[in-house]
This record gives sequence, structure tokens and C-alpha cells, in this order.
Amino acid sequence: MSKTKFITRTAVILALAVMFQNLRYLIGAMPNSNLIIGSLVNLTIIVATGSVGLLSGIIVSLVTPIVAFYQGHLPHFFLAPVTMLGNCVFAVIFYLLIKSKLTQPVSTALGIVSGAIIKWIVLYWLGIKIVLDLFIPDMPAQKASVIAAAFNIPQIITALIGGILGAVIIKVINSKHTL
Repeated sequence: MSKTKFITRTAVILALAVMFQNLRYLIGAMPNSNLIIGSLVNLTIIVATGSVGLLSGIIVSLVTPIVAFYQGHLPHFFLAPVTMLGNCVFAVIFYLLIKSKLTQPVSTALGIVSGAIIKWIVLYWLGIKIVLDLFIPDMPAQKASVIAAAFNIPQIITALIGGILGAVIIKVINSKHTL
């Protein structure tokens, strides 16, 4: 792929990711808003990784937590690098498995499921057990419990939903019947 195509495709996907994150201003704190926005951001990570390449997925993975921090969605700057790492792990695991010798539907499914689980492990253990407990011990208990809840099971759910939707989009993009 040429540099121009890479930059253009990555920029378009990143713009979509930021647009999805800006849905926070439209839907606010309505029930399940994190589920919707998180799934859409994970979708962009998977589409970037699967249709453009690993570097594209990593770029989206690194930029979206910065946007979330500036939007006030990540309440402490120490959580941005944790989220970046979790997103990158999701992209890398997905990429490694789709490039493996496994058959296509199997490799995609394994990439999404194992990527989602490993992302959750990184976010939960690094975000909650290390960063919250060791580096931000003075955070009010109520705020810490909200962060702990957000870095827990919802991360697996949003990664799975975004991964499945992303895989469908990749299949459409790669289809010979698309314009």
C-alpha cells in the first residue's frame, strides 16, 4: 500500500473514531452511552488494523485515549497510557491472529475474542490494581469505584461488539462487490 493510501485511510478511520467519541456531547451520560461509544471506538481499531494494517490500528489506539482524556471521560491522565496499551494489545492480538495460518473465519474470531480478553486483563490489572491503587491512592472512593467498574467487564463487551462489527465492515470492504 502506498504511503498516500495509508495516510488517507488511517486519517479517515481516525476521524470516524473521534467523531464517534464526540457522540458524548449528543448522547451525554444516557444509559449505555459508554457501551455505544466504546463499541464504536473498538470498531475503528479493528477496521484500521484489519483493512489498513497494524500501524494504522496502533495510531487509532494511541490517539483515542487522548481525545477521551480531553473530553473528561478519563478522569486522570495516568489512565490514558493504560487505555493506550489496552487498545494496542487489542490491535496487535487481532493482527497477529488474522495473519496466522488459521483459516479466515477462525483467525478473525480468535483475534477478536482473545484480543478483547487480553485487553480487559491489561486494563483491569494495570488500570485498577496498579495505577488506581498505587499511583492515585488519594482518589475519592466513589470516583475510584466508577473507574473500576468502567475498566472491568464493559471493556470485554465493547471490544467484542466493536470487534464483531469491525469484522463485518472489513469483510464488506474486502468484498469484490463493493464500489
